[in-house]
Amino acid sequence: MSPNRQSQIKVTDEQLKDFLKCSEVFNACKSEDVDYILKQLKTYHYDNETVIAHREDVGDQIRFVIKGSLNIVATSLDGKEVRFPPIGPNRWIGWISCFDDQALSHDWVATANSDIIVIPGIAIRKLCSKNPDLYPKIMAEINRQFKLLMSWTEFVSLHSLSARASMLIQILAQISATPMDDKPGWLQVDVTQEHLASFLNLSRQTANKLLVGLEKDGFISIGYRKILINTAYLRAQADK
Repeated sequence: MSPNRQSQIKVTDEQLKDFLKCSEVFNACKSEDVDYILKQLKTYHYDNETVIAHREDVGDQIRFVIKGSLNIVATSLDGKEVRFPPIGPNRWIGWISCFDDQALSHDWVATANSDIIVIPGIAIRKLCSKNPDLYPKIMAEINRQFKLLMSWTEFVSLHSLSARASMLIQILAQISATPMDDKPGWLQVDVTQEHLASFLNLSRQTANKLLVGLEKDGFISIGYRKILINTAYLRAQADK
């Protein structure tokens, strides 16, 4: 994994405004408040997989994925690494850090060829002090992410390996996937099989057997450093 090598990228204000609209928090802001946020944010590009926030840092920022993904990586005292399902394009993350000055217990890792927007927590706090109505919207953002984390924790702890793999695909569809223009009805997640095994906390061989089973069922299609998710199968699973 690379050290924190980053370069700033130029994105137009109109593009940035579209990215801000991916959150109900910024959707509720007045135009002058959006202009304020545009002046505070920075955009970065990462050529290689890079740790962009280390555990024990204060995580006083929110981030948005333009391209690539962000991974939460926890490391045990004996050096074992466990990754949580990644945050993919067009999603904001990190709201709770703006109101909590505790050090991170994990690393934030940007995957190779990622573009990330960063907004400092102080800007979010200033925005909220001016517009208290934004607090419930931020709480809703945090609650959605917390529910996903709880769902994942429940399945990892209580359910069979096959159910765990199925739940992982459903979570990836919500937080990591992008629609495929050339293949309607399918979502794409850029992820390696090694990382999928890490999400499941299983060996690569065991994880691969589970994923091949889901592929035979028509739920996913496994490609090189990516998986494709069948949205029709996804809806059927949700209806059960």
